[in-house]
Amino acid sequence: MNAYKLIAYLFICGVPLLLAISCRKDAPSLDEPRPVFGDPVTKPKGQPVGDAVSTVIDARGGTLWFHGAVRLEIPPGAVEQPTAFGIQPITNTLDEASPYPAFRLTPEGTHFKKPIQVSFLYEPETGGHPQTRMVAFQNDKGIWCGVSTALDETQRQLTVETTHFSDWVWFDLLSLRKDRESVGAGGTVSLKLLQQVLGELVPANHIDSVSLGAMEDIGYWGAEITVSNWKIVKGPGKLEPQVNQHGKFGYALYTAPATLSEATDVEIQVEVESKHGYISDRTAPNGRRRLGKLVLLTKIRLEPDHYFFLEVDGVRQDLSMGASGAIMGGQITVGGANEAGVIVTLSCRGSGSGTYPGGIDAGESFILLSVPSGGTLRPFHNVYVVCPDTHYSGVAEVSVTGDFIEGTFTGMVYYSDQACGYSSSKSVKCTFKIKQHSFIEDYGTYKKAIHVGLCAPDTGPDAVVA
Repeated sequence: MNAYKLIAYLFICGVPLLLAISCRKDAPSLDEPRPVFGDPVTKPKGQPVGDAVSTVIDARGGTLWFHGAVRLEIPPGAVEQPTAFGIQPITNTLDEASPYPAFRLTPEGTHFKKPIQVSFLYEPETGGHPQTRMVAFQNDKGIWCGVSTALDETQRQLTVETTHFSDWVWFDLLSLRKDRESVGAGGTVSLKLLQQVLGELVPANHIDSVSLGAMEDIGYWGAEITVSNWKIVKGPGKLEPQVNQHGKFGYALYTAPATLSEATDVEIQVEVESKHGYISDRTAPNGRRRLGKLVLLTKIRLEPDHYFFLEVDGVRQDLSMGASGAIMGGQITVGGANEAGVIVTLSCRGSGSGTYPGGIDAGESFILLSVPSGGTLRPFHNVYVVCPDTHYSGVAEVSVTGDFIEGTFTGMVYYSDQACGYSSSKSVKCTFKIKQHSFIEDYGTYKKAIHVGLCAPDTGPDAVVA
């Protein structure tokens, strides 16, 4: 056996699916086939997508948090002098399709005298399966390298130890992907199972690690993986499993019902079993977190052809019942309301598809959010005044296709009871698809809505109700 194969056996322990990357001395099991490697993939460095947090820590050690997502625990003696530590979110170049950012940990290029614990926390609604979850860093050649990762499902936390900093991220070795998050009546969503392929084994910076290749259709390692039991767990529609290029049922096509009366979520599952796969995890029995049989879940949002959804500080509300829209006088106006008395009106100063930044001039957008408060409606706008200057927030993306107005608005809205400045603010996101029609045609509907407290009188420019 040559030196490369010996190292592969010692570090990988014969796992064809994924990692056993700690420096273990135990011999590989005879029933575990040899590892199959792809080519390591070189990726660009990520770009900052938010502000960094930082602090100075000396020889006594300390802790640094990034907004409940990443934690650094620096033990006493890791550094000898006061050192600036930082965490900054960056684009995820390991997996560009992932909604989760990577993080740049600083100072780079410093070798710490004691290992530092880096912990990543994931949300309970995060898709995928925690058993397949691990952490990787990007080396100086641009290759992402997976490392031994401790999983704490109770705390929803992944922890690694390192004596160097660079760019880091957590990811799923097996993942269920879909080509769209939502679909309308009769629409389809393509689903597929992907697995992370290994590159050749490379020890780096005193961390036993394995370089990562591309994401491939599941089945790259043949008989090691089995796929079964595609099904709709919740919601309507039809699901058709399909065979992928490796002969596995790694694809499925979901078809929504021909008619939709309301927005709803469809939950889909598939079972994946790995005979020998495991991840190096010092907290698992024998240091191996076995993959075994896994159930992967995903959700698809069914949305009717007519909807208006509002998120206020991350809380989603359905305003579809009172939704309407029109293009009149060179202006696109859409609005929505619900039984709780929340009303939104969005006006875009134009008549076609495009991007409309916040403002009241041509090519810009103005939004009014009215929220019940103490028996009255409190108006929030995407405008505030810092005397003598006026500032606008947010941007609307609008598509006018046939009879439909579809789009989003994302930004901040402000309430002011003073001449200069504002009293409070809210983060809002509107998502809508509305069939064009004249507000005059719907006057009876809106007049009734006023009487039941759904709509406000005109409290700002371009209010829905005349």
